[in-house]
Amino acid sequence: MKNMETEFKWDANSPRAFMRMLAAVRRAAGKENVSSPRRLKIEDVYLERPGGEFEKRLIAFRVRNTDGKWEAAFKTRTEVKNGKAVRREETMPLANIKNLADALEFLNAKKRWKGLDITGLRPVFSIRNRRRTAEVFYDGAKAELALDDCEILVVGRRVCMKEIELELKQGSAEKMERLAREMTRGSGLEYARVSKVKTAAALLKLWGDK
Repeated sequence: MKNMETEFKWDANSPRAFMRMLAAVRRAAGKENVSSPRRLKIEDVYLERPGGEFEKRLIAFRVRNTDGKWEAAFKTRTEVKNGKAVRREETMPLANIKNLADALEFLNAKKRWKGLDITGLRPVFSIRNRRRTAEVFYDGAKAELALDDCEILVVGRRVCMKEIELELKQGSAEKMERLAREMTRGSGLEYARVSKVKTAAALLKLWGDK
């Protein structure tokens, strides 16, 4: 069975957005059902094959370094509708990898993964993320709240962006949708219209040919 990811996204580029959302989720789920935020330092490097194969297939392929722990992943790229995205996600841990060059060499030698040709990959943009995450338990469902303070790096330029995500980890999607609605009302934040990855891809198209 394909691994499917369900998440909601909010635009956090407004004053005190993170604090407002934390307060809203604690009211909605109960303070005792929201863990203390944990800090992570993440760098995602998005990769492409010759001829833009992934872009044509609406796939986002990345290598991620989270506090020294490396993994490769790809997601099908879908529209964010009313803040909600549902897409296929596949993840592969990269053991004994120390840097991006090691990761690229490993993937090139592996050749294929989950039906994808992963030879000849090249970096196209990266996202550096100072993330805070919290576990949220709500009416039998479990979700992860992520507060993302990002730098998008595209063809030598840097764009700052903040985003909030709520990803279903276990339980009913309908319950998470109810929680998301309560969080939206309680925080006053608007759902994101585009993700940080789609923003980076749009900037690459805008700036890459200049």
